[in-house]
Amino acid sequence: MTKPGSGYELFGQQQFRNVWTANLVFNLGLVMLNLGVAWTMTSLTDSPFLVSMVQTVSSLPFILFAVPLGIATDSVGHRRMMVVSQVWMLGVTGLLAVIALAGGWNLTPRLLLFAMFLLGVGVVVQQSSWKPFLFELVPKDKVVAALSFNSLSSDIGRATGPAIGGYLMGYFGTAVVLFTSAVSHLFMISVLKTTRQERIADADDPAAADSPGSLRHAFEFIRRSPNLYGPIIRTAMVMVTCGAVLGLLPLEAKENIQTGPIGYGGLLAALGIGSAAGAALTPVLRRHVRVPVLSAAAAVVLGLAVIGISQWDSMVLDASFLLFYGCAWSIVSITHLSAVQIASPENMRGLIAAVYVLAVQGAMTAGSFGFGLAAQQIGVSGAILTSGIFALSSLLFVRRFPVTEQH
Repeated sequence: MTKPGSGYELFGQQQFRNVWTANLVFNLGLVMLNLGVAWTMTSLTDSPFLVSMVQTVSSLPFILFAVPLGIATDSVGHRRMMVVSQVWMLGVTGLLAVIALAGGWNLTPRLLLFAMFLLGVGVVVQQSSWKPFLFELVPKDKVVAALSFNSLSSDIGRATGPAIGGYLMGYFGTAVVLFTSAVSHLFMISVLKTTRQERIADADDPAAADSPGSLRHAFEFIRRSPNLYGPIIRTAMVMVTCGAVLGLLPLEAKENIQTGPIGYGGLLAALGIGSAAGAALTPVLRRHVRVPVLSAAAAVVLGLAVIGISQWDSMVLDASFLLFYGCAWSIVSITHLSAVQIASPENMRGLIAAVYVLAVQGAMTAGSFGFGLAAQQIGVSGAILTSGIFALSSLLFVRRFPVTEQH
C-alpha cells in the first residue's frame, strides 16, 4: 500500500499520467537522437575537442536564450511555449532525418554541430516552460513528488533510449533513429493540446498577484534568497563534471573501451538506469536523511564514480560506475530543483526556472568545452579524472552555499 500523501496518487489522475507518458516518450526520442549524433561525430573526426563540442553546442543555446525565454514563458504561457518548442524540434529533427535518408550521413562536423545548436534552442524553450507547467498542474503539496516522477520519466528515457537507439543505429542506420525521434515530438504536441492547467496562484503568495518579473527583479530576488542561490550554485558546480563526462563518453567508449555504437548505447543505458534509480529513491531517502546531508553525499558518490571511470577501461566496470554516477546526479538534480521551485514566487517561477536552467547548462557547456580542450593535452582518461576531482571540490562550499530542507 502506498502511504497517503506520498504523491503516488498523482498517477490516479489521467491528465498527469498523460503528461508523464509524453515526457517519457519525448526523452526517449531526444536521447536516441543525441546518441546517433554523438556516435556519428566520432566517425567524422578523431578530435576529442570536436566530439565534446556536440555537448557544448547543445548546451550553448541555454546560455544565450534561457533567461529571455523564461520571461516569455511567464508572459505568453508555459503550455503554449512548449507547443512552439516541439514544433521547432520536429522541424529540425525531420530535416536531419530526410538528409540521412536521401544521401546517408554525409555531413561535416560543422554542419552537424549547427544542427545540434538549432535543436538546443528548442530544448531551451521546452525546459524553461516544463517545470513551471508541471508546478501549475498539481497541488502545491505534491510538487516535490511531481518533480521526482518527472525526473523518473526522463531517467527511464535515458535508460531505455540508448539501448533502443544503439540497436536501431547499429542495424538500420541513422535515418530510422531520427524519424523515431521526430515521432516523439508529435506525441508530445498531441498531449499538450489536450492538457488543461487548473491550479491558480496561491493566495498566500505575496508575489502571486504581481505582473511577471523582470530579469533585474529576478536576479535581485535570487541574490537576497539563500534558499535560491545556494542550490543553484551547488548544482552548477556538479554540472561542470557532468558536462565533461557526457562530452567525452563517446571517446571513452570508442578509444579506451574499443566498443561500437551498441556498446556506447549500453553505457548510456547504465547511466539512465542509475538516474532512474536515483529518482525513485529520492522521495524515500528524503524521509530518513536530511537534505543537506543527502545532497553532499550524492556529490561525493558522483565524484568518486567519475574517477573510477577514468581509471578502468572496461565495459563492465565503466557501466557499473555510471550506475552510481547516474543515481547521484539524479539525487542532486531533484533535491536542488525542488528547493528552487518551492522558494520561487508564483509570478517569477518560469523566469527563475530559466535562471536555474541557465546555470545548469552553462556549467555543462563549460565542462564539455574546457575538459574537451584538456583531453587534447592530457588524454580522455586524464580529463575525466580531473573532472571527478572537480566534483569532489564542491564539498568545500557546502557551508557557504547550503541547500536547505524543503517543505
